[in-house]
Amino acid sequence: MVASAAEWTIDRLAAHAGMTVRNVRAHAARGLLPPPRMQGRTGFYGAEHLARLELITHLQAEGFSLAAIERLVEATPNQSAERALAQYLEMLTPWRAEPPVELTREEFASWLGGEPASYRALVDAGMVEEMGGEHIRVHSPEMVRAGVEAAALGLPVEALLRTREAVLAHLDEVADGFVDLFRRTVWQEFVAAGLPVAGLGDLRHAVASLQPIAARTVMSAFRETMPRAVGELVREASQVLEDGDAGTI
Repeated sequence: MVASAAEWTIDRLAAHAGMTVRNVRAHAARGLLPPPRMQGRTGFYGAEHLARLELITHLQAEGFSLAAIERLVEATPNQSAERALAQYLEMLTPWRAEPPVELTREEFASWLGGEPASYRALVDAGMVEEMGGEHIRVHSPEMVRAGVEAAALGLPVEALLRTREAVLAHLDEVADGFVDLFRRTVWQEFVAAGLPVAGLGDLRHAVASLQPIAARTVMSAFRETMPRAVGELVREASQVLEDGDAGTI
């Protein structure tokens, strides 16, 4: 059992947390750790520091950047930061990425209706991970399926993967906007009220309801912009036909 008293030097704290001393110092410099108990020029750390480092590791595994974690710490009272961060992570459970699926190559081919010609490109892009033997791990299964279906229509896999990266880059900004909106309104009000346990149910409901709202907003915007893009293609094709040079379409 980890003692509650501040009794570890920074190297022992790092060892308990499975980090390097350099990483611990970097987290402390960003204000992500409470200050140590000083004895002379030596700082001593305890269970609260270990818990914070473990939570930081957990948040990073969930895809949170250090900058995002820093903003969360700044947005919460010091005495409740640990509790606030843990609850914030729990609130975002409905938003977690689609989990990877582990399959054999045969199961993968059956799942897709035949192994795609683009298999190696999917591996090179990190969307399919070879685990050894016949076993593979499929990351973002629905995105892989959509990509394979698009490739079956004749769209180049490499171009599809580049388009995917571009889409993800734009969606990062969209996701940050929705999360920031939630943080500055519903979440901040919850923190200001003292993180009441009685309000957790309403907070979870708000987060769960926000997910389909965000999805519909993104899809609605896409439906508005896609016809314009297709219309431009049609206009280009019409112009080519009028010029009598269909070979350039």
